[in-house]
Amino acid sequence: MSIRLYILVIVIGFLAEIEGKPTLNGKLASRVNVLLNITEAEKIYNNVLETNIISDPILSNYKSEIKSFVNKFFSFESLRPHIIEIYRDLYTLSDINGMIKFYSSPLGKKLLEKEPQAEIRLTQLIQNRLQENMPQIISWVQEKFFKNLPYDQDKKETRLLH
Repeated sequence: MSIRLYILVIVIGFLAEIEGKPTLNGKLASRVNVLLNITEAEKIYNNVLETNIISDPILSNYKSEIKSFVNKFFSFESLRPHIIEIYRDLYTLSDINGMIKFYSSPLGKKLLEKEPQAEIRLTQLIQNRLQENMPQIISWVQEKFFKNLPYDQDKKETRLLH
């Protein structure tokens, strides 16, 4: 949403309230915007995107093309109205105000600051567990998913497609 349009929405919301006609949906949308800003949702969105591109050797070769594609079709700003709608469907104004209060508090700020580190450590933990248990994982997957597939004796392989 452009800055001018955003300001227009806020002004209309304030004018409606001044006239004594509170617009709950307008106020809720405005507060969701505040929440998205406080939680730095756009920055997080872009960081996750960047991390996923860089961590994949194939995707990293096409980093600029992928980022261009995402910016054209899936930029955070283009998704923002839909994100606001999702929040409006899931939470009340009171809920959003409570989240804003929490994320504005020292503990909420600490959570926002430390969460990326926790996510990195969780990802590392899962990767380590996968590596440690790879033989058992392969065996389990074969047992659960491949035991009933047709087997071609001549080629010594399981046929996934007929």
